[in-house]
Amino acid sequence: MTVVEIVDRTSSTPVAVEGPHGPIRLKWHKLRTRLAEAPFKRSNLALGWQLGASLEVDILATADGRFAVVHDPTLGPSTTGRGLVAGMPIASMKGLFHRNADGEGDPDAPVLSLAELLAPLRTMPRAPSANLQLDLKIVGGRRPPDSAVADAAAVTGVEGIIIGSHHLDDARRLAAAIPGARLGYDPMLAVSRQPGLRDPERLLRHIERRMAGVTLVYLRFDAIVAAEKQGFPLVARLLDLGIETDAWTVNPGRETRDATLCTLVEAKVRQITADAPGDIFRMIRSL
Repeated sequence: MTVVEIVDRTSSTPVAVEGPHGPIRLKWHKLRTRLAEAPFKRSNLALGWQLGASLEVDILATADGRFAVVHDPTLGPSTTGRGLVAGMPIASMKGLFHRNADGEGDPDAPVLSLAELLAPLRTMPRAPSANLQLDLKIVGGRRPPDSAVADAAAVTGVEGIIIGSHHLDDARRLAAAIPGARLGYDPMLAVSRQPGLRDPERLLRHIERRMAGVTLVYLRFDAIVAAEKQGFPLVARLLDLGIETDAWTVNPGRETRDATLCTLVEAKVRQITADAPGDIFRMIRSL
């Protein structure tokens, strides 16, 4: 990337947007700044770290007890490889790349271990507001082995780490292995398994019972909209508990209308997850 390209991207890639209740962070989902680009690009990690962005990478345990930075339980079709991540050693993924929207492998987005991807952050300047969510994926109920948890300790010393997951006990275990890491909880898997939790007041009680150490809750944006329509201020009630809300995943399209964004902004969400943060920034600014 040339100096001109860096300057252009620095000026055009937003990390937050001002709302009526204060700034709203725009988290780069899978490190994306544009919907069509490959996920987990190394240049986006570096850019966001220096701009002060909220960033997200997904991690899954491999057969040899490492964490690979991948979103899906299988390598294909989202990468140039094939096979179950949990059934392969990390070394067998060398030379693979994440694909962009055209299906092409991106050399700037190799399939890496967590330690490999984050190694440059140890010496890279970090803007004070920069943070990185490690979204812990659990496949088939298989908990990450102790060796994988130890592998995550490779990020010890990197500030601004947040461990988030549908699986709160496993997230707690991982966060405990990384000094200074914050804890996030995504209850939407529990909602899918317990339809009664679609009631926002019951969902709040569910979170309250599990809130020890949790600083951030990840909610599907439509769950927030539904709660607001029912007259229950779920996001505001979580703020009263000292917990911020991240609304995921908000991208341009039929489901993302001005009314939806207005609802999220007025509900006091503190973070919005997006694959195209620039588009969401412009849409909110135009409200």
